[in-house]
Amino acid sequence: MKAIANGSRKAVIGRFCTLQNAFVSVVVACLQVAVAFHAAGCVGCSKKPSPHSSNPDTRVSITPGMRVTLPTARAAYVTNNGSDSVSVIDRDGDAVVSVPVDLDPEAHEAPHHLAIDAASRHVFVALAFPARDAKRRSGDPHASHGNGSALGKLVRLDLDTLAAREVRDVDENPGDVILTHDKQRVLVTHFDIKRAMDVAARGLASPSTMFAHLAVFDANTMRKLGSRPICVAPHGVTVTADDRIAYVACYGSDELAVVDLQSDGFATSRIPLGPTQGVPGVPRFGPYSATLSPDERVVLLADLEGQDLRVFDRESKRFIPEKAISLSAKAFMPAFVDNETILVPMQAPDGVARVNLRIAKIERRVSFPAEQCTLPHAIRVSKDERAYVVCEGDHRNPGTVLQLDTNTLRILASWRVQVYPDGIAFGDD
Repeated sequence: MKAIANGSRKAVIGRFCTLQNAFVSVVVACLQVAVAFHAAGCVGCSKKPSPHSSNPDTRVSITPGMRVTLPTARAAYVTNNGSDSVSVIDRDGDAVVSVPVDLDPEAHEAPHHLAIDAASRHVFVALAFPARDAKRRSGDPHASHGNGSALGKLVRLDLDTLAAREVRDVDENPGDVILTHDKQRVLVTHFDIKRAMDVAARGLASPSTMFAHLAVFDANTMRKLGSRPICVAPHGVTVTADDRIAYVACYGSDELAVVDLQSDGFATSRIPLGPTQGVPGVPRFGPYSATLSPDERVVLLADLEGQDLRVFDRESKRFIPEKAISLSAKAFMPAFVDNETILVPMQAPDGVARVNLRIAKIERRVSFPAEQCTLPHAIRVSKDERAYVVCEGDHRNPGTVLQLDTNTLRILASWRVQVYPDGIAFGDD
């Protein structure tokens, strides 16, 4: 009976679509009918949007999305790596709305970080498509991150529904995704640890063959403007206010990459974090994020393997050894409160630190009960100066987002989202 039903559906779609040469409007309607039948179980529908292809007609969604009624100005958007979804939280209330970003029901998209342009009503999300069994093989909760072999995707969502409208291929293991300040370009790094490990296993290769790309896209057309291999397993990226220079944390090569976004080919220089770097692909410091201070005088590198913070002075173009701050924990993606104060999410042991960069000192350090926050990953401070930390959880059950007092680090509010949240952006960005 199911086969007959599916055959009937296909026949209906076929008869309906034969009118497309006569009426342009019927083409759009045909696509919508095909998508509807597919959602109900249609097999072999020729008009089904390809899950891994671009969508030139932004009137037709690749994923259905759903209407999000929370006011954009007070919303925060969170990528749920383990649930293939984006959650929207009401920063002034308790509401949480979660919307699937499921391009392919048979794949694990693993949305990882996002950027928002409220004016154009667009959300840009990186999809990593990690290896499903990497975590189980290694016992490392982050083992799947950076070890995928499938191409990643950059997806542009509609801000009001979170429906996927356009998709572009990027390289394997996309890492961070940000918008330039003028909202004209999207930058995507590639945390491609697998590339580095594969090259190292072959032996006798130049470290440059391990380099992964920084890719740049036009935010309006989604056209790829260019890319450049910059270093080993680049992840966190930040851009100066004039959008001329990007600073990228190079996890796999213990470097800070400085990229001229205005030059042909994105000219890049690399600065070691310290005098004794690790072997390419096996870092000693392992910088995961790069964060520019509000006054743009320094770039802060947060290290996973070195378990510290390192301060790069932009004027002298060097790291300041006496400003390095040991945390005795893996430092992930921090946020500045002001020019001297930064809040740092830490793992192993889990917690958050308030650090004074001027005197290179930890002013306060807190941990949370596991049910409130496990594996803090990213902190963002909103325009209204409220601080939020995204807590990954155990990667099997829902994670959390906490609002913290920027001085005491006391929890002011909390929201439960979906599995393995790891990125956050605000509706008024």
